[in-house]
Amino acid sequence: MTDGSADAPSQAKRPGRRANGSTDPADTREYSERLATLARFTLRHKALVIGVWLGAAVVLALLFPQLETVVRQQSVDLIPRDAPSLQTVDRMSAAFGEEGSKTMVFVAMEDPTGLTPTARQRYGELVRRLQAEGDHVLLVQDLLADPITEAQAVSADRKAWYLPVGVTGTLGDPTAAESLNAVRDIAAEVFTGSTTTVQVTGPPATFSDMIASAEHDLLLISIATAGVIALILLIVYRSVFTALLPLLVIGLSLAVGRGVLSALGEMGMPVSQFTVAFMTAILLGAGTDYTVFLISRYHEQRRAQVPADQAIIHATASIGRVILASAATVALAFLAMVFARLSVFAALGPACAIAVLFGFLATVTLLPPVLSLAAKRGIGEPKPDRTRRYWNSVAVAVVRRPVPLLIVSLVILLALSAAAATIKISYDDRKGQPDTTASNQGYHLLDRHFRKDVVISEFLVVENPTDMRTGKGLADLDEMASRVSQIPGVTKVSGVTRPTGERLDQAELAWQNGQIGDKMAGAVAEGNSRKDDLAKLTGGADQLADGLAQLDSTVRTALTPLAGILTQAQSAGTQVNQFRPGLLRAFRTADFAGIMPRAVNSCIRCGLHAACGSPTRSEVCADYRTVRYSGQYQLLLSSASDTPCGAHVHFSGLQRMILRARYPNIFRSAPARLSYQGRRF
Repeated sequence: MTDGSADAPSQAKRPGRRANGSTDPADTREYSERLATLARFTLRHKALVIGVWLGAAVVLALLFPQLETVVRQQSVDLIPRDAPSLQTVDRMSAAFGEEGSKTMVFVAMEDPTGLTPTARQRYGELVRRLQAEGDHVLLVQDLLADPITEAQAVSADRKAWYLPVGVTGTLGDPTAAESLNAVRDIAAEVFTGSTTTVQVTGPPATFSDMIASAEHDLLLISIATAGVIALILLIVYRSVFTALLPLLVIGLSLAVGRGVLSALGEMGMPVSQFTVAFMTAILLGAGTDYTVFLISRYHEQRRAQVPADQAIIHATASIGRVILASAATVALAFLAMVFARLSVFAALGPACAIAVLFGFLATVTLLPPVLSLAAKRGIGEPKPDRTRRYWNSVAVAVVRRPVPLLIVSLVILLALSAAAATIKISYDDRKGQPDTTASNQGYHLLDRHFRKDVVISEFLVVENPTDMRTGKGLADLDEMASRVSQIPGVTKVSGVTRPTGERLDQAELAWQNGQIGDKMAGAVAEGNSRKDDLAKLTGGADQLADGLAQLDSTVRTALTPLAGILTQAQSAGTQVNQFRPGLLRAFRTADFAGIMPRAVNSCIRCGLHAACGSPTRSEVCADYRTVRYSGQYQLLLSSASDTPCGAHVHFSGLQRMILRARYPNIFRSAPARLSYQGRRF
């Protein structure tokens, strides 16, 4: 059944007409001479080809880290940095002084005994240690430090509370994963040995746990996939060894492909968390198809009594073109993903293209020598074809009744595709991972005590070139919050005008009208309570008005006789003014000796000292006031309040008149009082 002669490849160069009457395969259009040459080379150098594949897998595994390690070290951002959401986060962080903090995690704590002083003490230690962790923690929002925010961060039963923490990195990148692990380690150390249950959750924790779960399940998925493929091949080929041959080729090609991708990742090629899973799935699917195609064509040749090596060469040269066309189409389709703006797709495309490429190379280079070695030992030979009659009948029915069968096929396909209309896309990443993950445990903890939108919230940033702390600005913000709250699916809107998520009572028009009404009612009530006082005030005002009226009448009556006196005094003043110049001249020539001795004698009797000075000197008598009356003399004027004895200086009528005429300012401004014959002036 096998033909292991060395000249078998040479006989396949120009095979003539075979015993079954088939034509030369080289004369058919599907035959590729280049692929035939490649197959001959692999058959001549079986050990070399298999050794190269094995050596490449081992060397790449030793020189470069595992692909999962490269992904964790050089993972790309899930969201492009120029995305509006990330730009908004940057502007919001800069505006509120939180630069660098783009990712928030929540430390959820629960204690059946409540927020006891011991739990509060451990919470304070957690806050201090997180604030000291400068490499991974950028922001710690201690909501329990303020009584106003404590009501939001502590549950109604006071058995659960949470702490928002801003960490380094963005969603999905390795830095955020490291920061998450650091926060989890600190929280676990602080609450070790206590009755408090602590979980770290939030979108970064959800994504990190999702990737960790995927990596953990990937091995099981790969094993299950290989088992299913082996089962299908076992059913088709009815041979265990034949079913295992494609898996051996696919496994070796997967090892080499992972090593090559790890090397490219180390050189700077972007890779993501989805690369490992997608690459494995693509290579398992595409590699299985390609190997099944080649083995099926090989079995056709073997059933036609073609020698093993010649059948391998024919199968590779004929079906190899189909495999190449399929691989090239799929690889180019994956490479087109590099134009995607989403970084995950842009990094996933080249990895999947590499997987398809290595699947094709393993099929046309590794599988032929493996089939040849297996054929020498009687492995991989075809079993009797029991399905040919069935597939022939299907082909005849399709040719005879194409339209009805086409309609039936379309109906079946449309019925199956109609199920897609019932799909509801969910953006809840919590449902994409097991409930046992740490992040989901944290969500369940919070859901037991808080609303579901405590940690999963969206931010609406409003920017205005002018100050919004005005009446109009705050009214506009509240109106916008009111309209946003009416959007279906929005459960709560919190903002500067709605700190608790509900509109403030002070912002309600009804509340304002009520305040005005209350103040007016209070004023009316106070006025009613003061009615007696107002009545008394009114009566007193009336009495005062009557008294003023009487006073006015009395004053008018008393001033009537004085009118004539004032008229006479005015006439006398006019006459005095006429005689004033003469009196002044008489005073300058009058003997003033009679005045001074009397004044001095009066001062001496009072025990005072008087001194006369020159025109440029003035003297002060004891501590009393000295008044300058002329340029040559100083006259001490004393009064009852200015002298110890209360003596008065007496002047005759003529002297007083002369003094008043000569020194009118003395009598108007001097504090001393002059007396004449016991009468004060």
